[in-house]
Amino acid sequence: MELMRIAFDLDGTLYDSVAAVLELDNDIFRRFGYLPIEREFYKRNFQSHDWKKLYSDLGIREADIPAVIDLFKREFDNVEPPRLISGAREVVDAVHQHVGDDRLYFVTNEPAHRVEKRFKRDGFERHLQRVHSPFQGKAKELHALAVQQCHRPFVYIGDLVSDGEACRAARNNGASNLRFYAILHEYSMNLREDLQYFVDANPDFAKTVECLEDVVKLVLHN
Repeated sequence: MELMRIAFDLDGTLYDSVAAVLELDNDIFRRFGYLPIEREFYKRNFQSHDWKKLYSDLGIREADIPAVIDLFKREFDNVEPPRLISGAREVVDAVHQHVGDDRLYFVTNEPAHRVEKRFKRDGFERHLQRVHSPFQGKAKELHALAVQQCHRPFVYIGDLVSDGEACRAARNNGASNLRFYAILHEYSMNLREDLQYFVDANPDFAKTVECLEDVVKLVLHN
């Protein structure tokens, strides 16, 4: 079997992000006269590819959505970047040691300047050149990375159903070597059952891992 390449998502996968994002959203919602959103409802609806749909699904009136999005973007830049999940540093180091620089990637919707801030803080500065922050969406970026070496499996570790959907879109565009592994730990920004449902519906390319430590096992066995 050809040696795999592996890419990590950041928020909800390596970083404990949901609390800070939910807190900011709820603070903004209050200013517009909405009641706070419960964590489970937020996680059930959270996705990263269509903000207008996200806020509509959360119950924000269509007329308020542009202002809510604009306010979130402006204020989120001042929020302290989230902290690494316990054990994430050791997992990344172990994966990096096994696959090397040429087969390790990070694909995230987080703006590059914020990734740089957290990576420098967390001792990941050496990985900055392996970070991809796609403005055009994860599907196109994952496709571009996967087809660079189409003979090798390319595995994306993510915590959102929309991450799996991005992988599916990239595969439909020709990246047949792309695989999605949904991480089911407590830090995921979607609910466990929703991730499992997606994986069960897409067994040809999607699987699950229970925790970050299982990613190391996955890499070592391939």
